[in-house]
Amino acid sequence: MVEREVAWRVFAHEFIHSDYFFHDGDERSPNYLVTPTGARVNRLYFVGVLTEIDNLGAGEDMWRVRVSDPTGAFSVYAGQYQPQASVFLAGLDVPSFVAITGKARTYEPEDGTIYTSVRPEELNTASDHIRDRWIIDTARLTHERIGLARSAIDSGLKGDELTAMLVQSGASPELADGILRAVSHYTDLDKYLNTLSGVIVDALKNLTSTDHQPAPGAGVSYAMKEVATSKQADAMVKETPARYSIEDTQPTQPGRSTEPAQPTQSPYSGQSTEPVQSAQFTQPETVPVGGEEIDDGTIGSEPSRPEKDKPEPDEIVYELMGIMDKGNGVPFTELVDESKRSGLTDEQVDDAVKTLMSEGRCYEPRIGVLRRV
Repeated sequence: MVEREVAWRVFAHEFIHSDYFFHDGDERSPNYLVTPTGARVNRLYFVGVLTEIDNLGAGEDMWRVRVSDPTGAFSVYAGQYQPQASVFLAGLDVPSFVAITGKARTYEPEDGTIYTSVRPEELNTASDHIRDRWIIDTARLTHERIGLARSAIDSGLKGDELTAMLVQSGASPELADGILRAVSHYTDLDKYLNTLSGVIVDALKNLTSTDHQPAPGAGVSYAMKEVATSKQADAMVKETPARYSIEDTQPTQPGRSTEPAQPTQSPYSGQSTEPVQSAQFTQPETVPVGGEEIDDGTIGSEPSRPEKDKPEPDEIVYELMGIMDKGNGVPFTELVDESKRSGLTDEQVDDAVKTLMSEGRCYEPRIGVLRRV
């Protein structure tokens, strides 16, 4: 029986910045997308807000949807060989929280240009609580991989020596191999890891459910404590799957699935040599991470104080959007005019709307009209 591939947790920002796709073994061996932090993604699990859905088919259904997390958006494609996924997507409303397990796919329209997408295996409705739990757990696992990748860069080791060092530091053999490949493939990797660390902090600022929100005045320190307080690097826990039910908010005891692997499909086009089979929902274990502390905005012994009288432009626009919406959305031109009365420029409003849409906090029900999620 073929061992089922782990469903990795990665943020959309890291997924869409991945461009190393490889196939190792015979024609039945799985394909892998290696991310900058070394995740060897054949399957992935993510939770976000459905912000767009389109039927691209001419004569037959070919669904394209965008699912946003606080760092960006996943593109998901389902065609005739994913009938259950197509039926599910056809019945969804925009916006709504969804949880998806699927296969990583790439599309290269021309040399040097690679787009990533997901072919869904299992889809479920979700909630803000489940989405926030996913953000925290994904931040933990991503922070772990960042720490290991930085260790690999700083070590100066290569090949088997680097792999052995990573395994000794707590990485699984799969993650160690992925980091080895990532360090060799991605240019300016250290710079991107710094960017991704900042992305994690920003993602944790967007927790919405009351169970995960920081206390008033605490800023992001509450969420960062969950990510940064952890075991030491030599005790880092490997990323392993856990059986999961979408009705639950916490995973059950971790264990590797023994179900057969899913049939493969060519990327992006929806074409396949065999229909998709029903898939069980899996996710990596919810575990704390190790490594370095993340800066939570403190300098020395005195915490930095947020400027309450100077909210960020995206927060101003978000609040105005809620005030102005009488049930049918807010025309973009009216939102711009009202935002300018609040002291924002046209460029700030445009950037704020892009930020809110990428974070899944607003969407465009029709051209030129915006609504909050």
